[in-house]
Amino acid sequence: MNKCAPEQPEPLLYGTPSITTRKNISRNGGQPFEDSDVLVLSSRSTSDTHSKDSTQLYLDLRLSKPLLPESIIKWGFSGIRVTLSSTPLRFRWNHYIDSQGRDGPPDEGTMTSCDGEEVETGIGVNPETGEQEQYEERWIDQPVLPGTSFAFLTSSREPSESSGFIAILGDHALAMRQNHSPNDTEFQAVRMCISTSSSPEVLFEHNADALLPLLDSALSGVDNWKGSPWQRGQEITLQEDRWTVWDAGMTGEN
Repeated sequence: MNKCAPEQPEPLLYGTPSITTRKNISRNGGQPFEDSDVLVLSSRSTSDTHSKDSTQLYLDLRLSKPLLPESIIKWGFSGIRVTLSSTPLRFRWNHYIDSQGRDGPPDEGTMTSCDGEEVETGIGVNPETGEQEQYEERWIDQPVLPGTSFAFLTSSREPSESSGFIAILGDHALAMRQNHSPNDTEFQAVRMCISTSSSPEVLFEHNADALLPLLDSALSGVDNWKGSPWQRGQEITLQEDRWTVWDAGMTGEN
């Protein structure tokens, strides 16, 4: 008699993690320009991203161009993105850490697709002036091949209570941390390039004496999965600190 295979549980998260870069931005109807090297790494989502209240974890680091070890942080923030509506498709990016300070106005934008690019429009803070301005950003999703390892980690079980975030996806790794102090002055960031043929390369770091070893430890942990990735909600140890897995796995696998 053939035995029926046990039913597989529904996946806890949906879709595919994403690597997104910004093509350009325009403000108040002006000409588009790009003065920053922008990288956004986003996890899978709790439901279809077009569904209201769907959430995903993201890290967004914007560095001055050209990207060099001496680059400066134009803006860096991380947290949870929430789908506010599906028609039109509108998101809110909750900033749980923010190099400009966490007390800014809501970061919300409406998304449309045009010629293979995602066009985001809204009213937001210009980090150069601190003023609220109309903006349009054009975003491009970079390819993520099947079988790519990924991990998204938070320093606390609840992202809203986390002071640190780590993302590893494809050739990229980001880590950001900010002490929950009244003045929000201590912002830390690392961006790395990962290659299968050589050691990871630090492209940029800022105030990262403690953060860089944590990212190295996370990369080593991913390398040692051996077919058994971390599980969502699992607690792991990085440099004697406890971190929580928000999402992890291999693309193309549930």
